[in-house]
Amino acid sequence: MRQNHTFIRRNWRTIFTGIAFVIDAFIIFTCGLSSWYLLSKFYLGPILPFSYAIEEAIYFGGIFIFFTLIIGLYRQSFFTNSNFQYFLAAKAYVYASSVILTSFYIFNLIHIPRSFTVLYLFLLPIHFIFGRLLLTAINYLFKKIGFGIHNILLVFTDSTRIDTYEQFRWLPWLGYNIRGVLSMVNGAVPGNGQPSIGGIEYYPFKQLDKIIVEKNINRIFIPSTSFVAQGMHQLLESCRNHGVKIKVVSPGATGLLKMARVYDIAGITLYSPPRWKIELIKRASKRLFDVIGASLLIVLFSPIFLLTTLAIYLESGRPIFYVRKRSAVKGAQQFNFIKFRSMVKQADEIKETLMDKNEASGALFKMKNDPRRTRIGRIIRKVSIDELPQLFNVFIGDMSLVGPRPLPIEDCENSDIDDRFWEAIKDRAKVKPGITGLWQISGRSDIPFDKMVLLDLYYIEHQSLLFDMEILFETIPAVLFGRGAY
Repeated sequence: MRQNHTFIRRNWRTIFTGIAFVIDAFIIFTCGLSSWYLLSKFYLGPILPFSYAIEEAIYFGGIFIFFTLIIGLYRQSFFTNSNFQYFLAAKAYVYASSVILTSFYIFNLIHIPRSFTVLYLFLLPIHFIFGRLLLTAINYLFKKIGFGIHNILLVFTDSTRIDTYEQFRWLPWLGYNIRGVLSMVNGAVPGNGQPSIGGIEYYPFKQLDKIIVEKNINRIFIPSTSFVAQGMHQLLESCRNHGVKIKVVSPGATGLLKMARVYDIAGITLYSPPRWKIELIKRASKRLFDVIGASLLIVLFSPIFLLTTLAIYLESGRPIFYVRKRSAVKGAQQFNFIKFRSMVKQADEIKETLMDKNEASGALFKMKNDPRRTRIGRIIRKVSIDELPQLFNVFIGDMSLVGPRPLPIEDCENSDIDDRFWEAIKDRAKVKPGITGLWQISGRSDIPFDKMVLLDLYYIEHQSLLFDMEILFETIPAVLFGRGAY
């Protein structure tokens, strides 16, 4: 029995998400039956046969569930309050209603009475609210017995003070129980074990390992504007030794997550204890998703491949493709990265003369008005057509559809970034680089390098097929409107 409880506690977020999905699916299906019953009972319109009612309940409900999945309702349900979940559900409702009503004309669904459709769409929000109230009650009851509750430490790495305690106190659904504060700043600790505001005890950083054991800590949060500081290596080492997850929380990180349509303050993970069985399942399912998705997209975009190849050849001849070595982080496994060539043939040589005009930071080189681009290159880069050949990288297994952006080897080697930075972000190599990711849907080239890395680390911790579908869905408007593309 204790093993079962341990399993549930360790996987409560996933279990809770599954419960939310089951409750919503049941409630949405029940809405169809309620609509049929009211129509039949009170003769509100043409009588719909019961078998048809079940079919339409599944059809309507399936469309609604699809949109709740791709806008992130279930992934966000554990981290956000009820009001925001209702907001996401409302977005899904608008999308689903539009598709349902449009499908009547496309598929000529004349056998469905309008009265049934109107009643269904009227009752759906009411049923959904009832389901969310039930879900909230279930979550509350389980948290009372300790499921979804984490003992955490706050660690100050600099003189910055972020009132993380108040954030967590006013957001109880996050399930964080603050057991103490440690400081890596000399003279910042009021006293060994002295109580502070809210009854939180302060400890010197040298007691880190002792406090982790005594307080049964499983999460450490760093309220800081920077996630690389003096002593960070020791902090990461202690977390690895004790199997403790370490997260950074800062105003910049919180704002960045909202920009990426990620609405929680749970922080960005720098280290998470490995879970091999879960990781193997994730990798296998992600690989299958990638192979199927890449194959379909290669076939779908084959006319664009041919037209782009012809346009590049007519303007500047061969080579059609730009191939260079890239990797996830400095020192990680390298692979041949493929793009349509959007610049002149001597682009790499010319770049050396343009380094002083670099508008990006870290291990990236970006210029809004890069003189190396060809006329065709400006067009295909604006709408990301130059990235399409990476579908072949995905198909052969070097890349994934969704993941961290691969970094140019030469830019990593030539950057003046501290080695502590590469050590702190080495988990970026835990998943394959992707064609798209949180960086692309958040502004792409407008996002600084260090912020891009934060987004990648957040994605790595929360990676799932649902999250991938959500990012792919958000990539469509990002590409169509060319946000941050140059």
